[in-house]
Amino acid sequence: MNFVVRYRPDEQPSLRPHHDSSTFTINIALNSKGVDYEGGGCRFLRYNCKVESPRKGWSFMHPGRLTHYHEGLPTTRGTRYIMVSFVDP
Repeated sequence: MNFVVRYRPDEQPSLRPHHDSSTFTINIALNSKGVDYEGGGCRFLRYNCKVESPRKGWSFMHPGRLTHYHEGLPTTRGTRYIMVSFVDP
């Protein structure tokens, strides 16, 4: 399953902590931090680890399900777009 998420300070600036229902999740940046938006990123609460994809086209993959509880950090300016892909082999 693939879908696009739009983060804007006046609409949905962030995403509350959650588990994905996938085996793996891939996040792909569709625009550039510092040019199109400020803020954003993904934080894994259990590991206190923050991941940013500052360049358009950059991506990262992480395990889904119960092991990687995470949240979308607030976008503070502009509009941030990401494509999310849930992978279940």
